[in-house]
Amino acid sequence: WDILGRSLGVPVWQLLGGKTHAALPAYASGGWAPAEKIGEQLQSYIDRGGFKAVKMRVGTGDGEVADSVRRVHAAREFLGPDIDIMADAHGTYSVAEAKRFAREVADCRLAWFEEPVIADNKEGCAEVRASTDIPISAGESEFTRFAFRDLAAVKAVDIFQPDPAICGGITECMRIAALADAHQIMLAPHLWGGPLHFSAGLQLCAVSPAATIVEYSLGANPLLHEMGEEKFTPEDGIMTITDRPGLGVTINQDFVEKYRRA
Repeated sequence: WDILGRSLGVPVWQLLGGKTHAALPAYASGGWAPAEKIGEQLQSYIDRGGFKAVKMRVGTGDGEVADSVRRVHAAREFLGPDIDIMADAHGTYSVAEAKRFAREVADCRLAWFEEPVIADNKEGCAEVRASTDIPISAGESEFTRFAFRDLAAVKAVDIFQPDPAICGGITECMRIAALADAHQIMLAPHLWGGPLHFSAGLQLCAVSPAATIVEYSLGANPLLHEMGEEKFTPEDGIMTITDRPGLGVTINQDFVEKYRRA
């Protein structure tokens, strides 16, 4: 897709059918700090890009469910009511733990609860979804449109999160986006990677009517922030879709040499 776009002098989104979105809101993705520091950490992300939404990590890495609940309540109290908060459990909860977590943070108005249970347990994810009105998201660990078809079939999620580097590339992402649109499921790709990966997801979001928001990594991620000569930088929490040919990324060869030798 990148080579074809460059050869024709057009961005990949043009090859995929043209823009549905010229820009989309972005959310700052990170959030590992303990309860007494999580608010300050998330606020630091907001200050860097004017974000109106942030994602934090929860799950068994915290210890007990109560520990994650305490961190989410601390984040909400610090940030106030006007910032969206997403919580990502990375598939580490059991069904019972996920249901307990969702119940105990219900008053925090989470924008979504991500990967509450392991990706293999789609029926369990559906059970969690049926127990709460917090939107459920998943998909970063899924391969091909067939796995996403199964998520839709058992009503496991409200939001698809395909990873372009895992699910089958841009072509397969387009098929998954069509499934999302057909099932009235939102699309918010998993974009924790380098600039080529991020741009691939951005091209998908530009084209898909189901796309709602873009993940923007603010953890320790030199691949995203240093590997490309061009920068993808949200302004006031909004990511504008690039018009550069292909994926719009030129690899910084000094970066490659630095880490090749490391």
